[in-house]
Amino acid sequence: TYSIGAILLDLDDPTRVIGRLRRPLLTPSSDEQNGYVPNVVYSCGALVHADTLVIPYGICDSAIGIATVPLHDLVAELVDHHE
Repeated sequence: TYSIGAILLDLDDPTRVIGRLRRPLLTPSSDEQNGYVPNVVYSCGALVHADTLVIPYGICDSAIGIATVPLHDLVAELVDHHE
């Protein structure tokens, strides 16, 4: 399964990871597991709209989806799991 993760980088030194998720941010749901390339979700970027991270993503090389994540919740999760 190909999934989407997230890390938090230091603004002054982007080579320094200051947070990461313990689990993938997005994995294929049951209805996203079949297609040209099965079990794959991927994104080429994301954008912040208001207080929400908007993630357009490809599904199995045959469809697209859009996921949204409250930015505050994502950052809190990233910082909580910094190792």
